[in-house]
Amino acid sequence: MPVDFSIKDFFYPIALIKMRRFLEKSQWYSSDQLESYQINRLREILSLAYEHIPYYRQVFSDNGIHPDDITEIDQLKRLPVLTKDIVRREYRRLQSPFAEKLHAKAYCTSGSTGAPVSFLLDKPANILEFCYYWRHWSWAGYRLGARFGEFTCGFFIKHEHNKNDIAYFSRLTGRLQLNSLMLGEHTVLKIAERIRSYSIRFLNGLASTLYYFALLCKKARITDISFCAVFSQGEMLLPAYRSLIESTFHCKLYDSYGHMERTVAISECPDGGYHINSEYGILEVIRDESHSGENATGGIAVGTSLHNFSMPLIRYVINDRIELDASNSPCSCGRGLPLIKKLYGRNEDVIITPDGRFVTDIFTVFESFSGIELARIEQTDARRVLVSLACSNNWSNSTEYSLRRVLEKYLGAEMRVDIIYTDAQSLRGTCANKFKMVVSHLNVKSEGL
Repeated sequence: MPVDFSIKDFFYPIALIKMRRFLEKSQWYSSDQLESYQINRLREILSLAYEHIPYYRQVFSDNGIHPDDITEIDQLKRLPVLTKDIVRREYRRLQSPFAEKLHAKAYCTSGSTGAPVSFLLDKPANILEFCYYWRHWSWAGYRLGARFGEFTCGFFIKHEHNKNDIAYFSRLTGRLQLNSLMLGEHTVLKIAERIRSYSIRFLNGLASTLYYFALLCKKARITDISFCAVFSQGEMLLPAYRSLIESTFHCKLYDSYGHMERTVAISECPDGGYHINSEYGILEVIRDESHSGENATGGIAVGTSLHNFSMPLIRYVINDRIELDASNSPCSCGRGLPLIKKLYGRNEDVIITPDGRFVTDIFTVFESFSGIELARIEQTDARRVLVSLACSNNWSNSTEYSLRRVLEKYLGAEMRVDIIYTDAQSLRGTCANKFKMVVSHLNVKSEGL
């Protein structure tokens, strides 16, 4: 998901500069140097967890392990995995006593499986996140302060008086926030005009949002919009998406993978290699031989955070599937950061509203609501969506009313919203493969819109 970098949460100049300088050097480290750094960070995290966090203290005790027993990355496997269900259940017992001192804030995922997860992120984690993006974007020529556009809905949902705006520009950061909820045939000319008027040179957003923007530009015969680079994230980038985006905006697209809990980050370099950011966190892949290719090893991603001291996630099951490059060949770009072969992230459908807008990020609607165990949004026809909810006991009629109001901000007053209640097992059982949170039953031929 695109990160909303608020100044107050990320403005630690000395720490930012220090981390930035380190990441500039460490990307060229050897594999031994990167592993040494990971082990040193891991020892700090494990010691903190053992000494100060009730849940982990019990885990170490139950498994007869002391942090000093783990001296190599591979030995992490002696600890059990941490699932999303455990994080929901043990939320309080996973927090460290230093959370307040480290300016920790509570966040909630949009729920790639339809079930949101709450967690804490603190100052060290925020500094890392900012500098990670800074480094990745610099691979495409970005310099801090350069003007960039970003498709987002969060700002426009939070600020009622801005909900129908096409864009909002911040001179302090050089960031043009483009309202992804307004993306459609009737607004694409206005969006393009904002991009021109602010001389935007880089563009960031969900892969599907960028794709539909490119499609709309193509249909409207907008050919003069170009960027130095486009950055996609938050979803699986399909080959057709990359091809159209790059040809429409006359630049290279740089893809990346991450998740809000911040245990793993993967980013694409100028030579097309997908690099694991070893300084960010530890990536394990639990093998799944049924999905392993001839020259790759596939499996489920498991991550360990190395910088979040308020609520460290150790061996956290992310659930997305990743294929590692079994050849271990170095990237032609020269960076020592290890490579993956392929990643499989979120791949949701688009909702098309009665007024012709393409809503690609409606899966974020549940982030501010507690009490949801699992959720799915289905577009059954051009003017109706069905929302299926599996809720806990603290869900109420007033919460449903609030959800309906937020859904109206995404979909407009003309879209009928029906809400039904079910249980998580029944809802998950309707999907043969990985659970999809947003499903459309419309026969959309996107190439022609």
